[in-house]
Amino acid sequence: MENKRIIAKYDYYILSLYLVLMVFGLIMQLNISSVRTSMMFFYKQALWFILSLFTVWFAFKIIDLQKLRKFIFLFVVFTIVLLVLVLIMGVTVKGGTRSINIMGINIQPSLIARIVLVLYFAHILDKKKKEIPLSTPRGFLFRFSALIIIPALIFFLILIEKHFTPLIISSLTIISLLFLAKIRFSTIAIIFLIIVVTGLGVIKFGAKFRGERMDIYARYSLFHKVLGTDHEYESKRDYQIKQSLISLASGKIIGTGSKKGTGKHYFLPEAKTDYIFAIIGEEYGFLGALLILSLFAYLFIRCLINGSRSDSLFIQLVAYGLGMNIFFNAMVNIGVSMSALPSTGVTLPFISYGGTSLLVNSFAVGLLLNASAVRRRI
Repeated sequence: MENKRIIAKYDYYILSLYLVLMVFGLIMQLNISSVRTSMMFFYKQALWFILSLFTVWFAFKIIDLQKLRKFIFLFVVFTIVLLVLVLIMGVTVKGGTRSINIMGINIQPSLIARIVLVLYFAHILDKKKKEIPLSTPRGFLFRFSALIIIPALIFFLILIEKHFTPLIISSLTIISLLFLAKIRFSTIAIIFLIIVVTGLGVIKFGAKFRGERMDIYARYSLFHKVLGTDHEYESKRDYQIKQSLISLASGKIIGTGSKKGTGKHYFLPEAKTDYIFAIIGEEYGFLGALLILSLFAYLFIRCLINGSRSDSLFIQLVAYGLGMNIFFNAMVNIGVSMSALPSTGVTLPFISYGGTSLLVNSFAVGLLLNASAVRRRI
């Protein structure tokens, strides 16, 4: 009789957190769509919701993480091809060409790239783990050149698409992975400095809209000694963040309730995507917003716990990296809604409207469940 491996145990906390966030996101989309001109966005999100559940199951039950390593380079090539196709035949929205339409479905390859880069870094760092003690700046340049060339190419393609925020999230994740893999600190410091200088250069000398966003952030920053409420209406570009802050302030401690929320009535145009956290803060108050933040934080903690339990460096880095990818994404979105960070184009994982984001993040959760699983032979 052939021996089979079955999943004896897995982290059901991650699955529970995922389902809670997904269901809450669907409720929020219904809440917003119900007061707008069309329910089509909710129907589409409901379809993505169902497809995402299948994606989680597939990544959890079907995929073998160790065997997946054989195909990581193919995933990298596939991602690069998609990024190039975006530049050739992509859909331009608000000055950026970030998605490609395939059979009526808009796909953002930059979101896929974030997951692929985590798998790629985990694979290479594990493969060359015996060389990690030799990862001085010079040693890293020659021994880990694969971790320089491929990410640089992917980052360059995403930058041309004028999608800067995924680069920030991926950079934070990659730096963290290098630190957790115990790459020499001097090397990490140099990489971090290069990323910071390059990022500041892109903001200063790149697309005009980034500079305008920084100007708006300077006026409305949460950390500014003079809060944005003292400013008069400047331009149409200020409108979104002002309405976001108004919505959050209106919620106070326990919120206005879904029936009395005003932001979703077109006062906040991007209510279903980039600024959905402002609607949560308005209708469910500080306590509701804090609860959502806590769910993301606990999901991240579970990823760290599972990673620390594994004997495989590859599994450890996959768990850490995918957890950070989701958590950093959520923190950026929440930070923008609160004006703690400059405006970006990042959605709130599992809650904001968007098919590619939902599928990619659900696939990541499936891999996280996979990494947490304890298997036995029968």
